[in-house]
Amino acid sequence: MRNENRTLSRKDRWIVVCIGIMVVLSVAGYGMNVFRIGTGGVMGVYYPIGRLIAQGITDQNQIGVGQTSGGSIANVHALLNGEIEAGLVQADVAFWAFHTQGPFQEHPESGAIRAVASLYAEHLQIVIRADAGIHAISDLRGKHLSLDEEGSGTLAVMRIVLDAYGLSERDLSAVYLKPEFTTNRLAAGDLDGFCVMAGVPMHGVQAVEEMGIFLLPVERPVALQIQEEYPWFMPAVIEEGVYSGVRQTSTIGVYALLLVHEDVDEEQVYELSEKLWSPEMQSLLHAGHPCGSSITLDTALEGIPIPLHPGAERYYRERGILSEEAGSM
Repeated sequence: MRNENRTLSRKDRWIVVCIGIMVVLSVAGYGMNVFRIGTGGVMGVYYPIGRLIAQGITDQNQIGVGQTSGGSIANVHALLNGEIEAGLVQADVAFWAFHTQGPFQEHPESGAIRAVASLYAEHLQIVIRADAGIHAISDLRGKHLSLDEEGSGTLAVMRIVLDAYGLSERDLSAVYLKPEFTTNRLAAGDLDGFCVMAGVPMHGVQAVEEMGIFLLPVERPVALQIQEEYPWFMPAVIEEGVYSGVRQTSTIGVYALLLVHEDVDEEQVYELSEKLWSPEMQSLLHAGHPCGSSITLDTALEGIPIPLHPGAERYYRERGILSEEAGSM
């Protein structure tokens, strides 16, 4: 079943690739540039936010395209391979990539990424069927849980969280699916739950609210313990009422960043920054998704653990957000 779902995912992505090729071919004759933004799964938050940003940067000379992807790790690899011009990436994944650590230990070129902006805070959401008899992370041993797919930031975070509770993915009956491929399996009782690191509310969680769900907490002492070792994480709370019937839940959070390759032209990234923080883009983001209201210039440098791209750094210095004395970290 796992291979079947992963094949379906690849089919969906191939369709998106074909559409992207057609877009490139159709605009090439008009001398327009295509600016591709790597996002995530279609039921996550990266995808709608990335599409809104793509819409906002589109003008008479450039067309923005928000592309689905496996998530943060996949987006870093796509940036390095020149498959996209920008990508949405969790701050922890950005740190590992810049320092060639964790999943990037064998990729010395991964340090070539640079930040444009911090967008909004993401929250780890461990979604469990209410009738599964699972009330704590320690209850997950032997349970059927989707940890998201390889290439996702969610999987990287879940490995850290499980370790903090003395578990590993080998202790679970784990599958590796995007949330959009878990709904039917949850309804049939073939899965006890799924995990996602995303902004709230997240469409993939809203899609299963009517089944009756429970969010497993990452207790604050454990979150603080994780933060001590991995300072880009932070204790967080998903408020009661965000999802129907779900009480306030403690968890961990991390910022979602917009990244580019260091080789992107400085003027191009400066213009990207201008468009990102323009009143028109802000209106588009705030109206287009609940997490869009959290994307503000006031928090544009929050939780960024890697250097800014020179084009973005120049933009923030000119606006007085980054002092002349301050570094770009």
